[in-house]
Amino acid sequence: DQKEQVTPRRLAGGQFMLRLASEGSYQCSITGLIFEVTAAANITYSLLSWSKYASLVEKPWMVGGPLFDVRCDSAPALSSIQFPHCLCLGG
Repeated sequence: DQKEQVTPRRLAGGQFMLRLASEGSYQCSITGLIFEVTAAANITYSLLSWSKYASLVEKPWMVGGPLFDVRCDSAPALSSIQFPHCLCLGG
């Protein structure tokens, strides 16, 4: 499964934007997000702070990773998003 590495344009307010010209799998070189699209699409995304939303997470759930706001100008074209993750195996 080949993913094309793409570098987003940085916008104000910590936002990133990708202009994806055709169908395919694209990986952001900054965030590691992987976008799969079925047609051309413009995707805008940013990293949010959990401080604003942590109270919405109820036990037994817990905050465990980055929180992204992702918007696509052609929602039907965005078939999937793969979010980066990590696993700490050290003590």
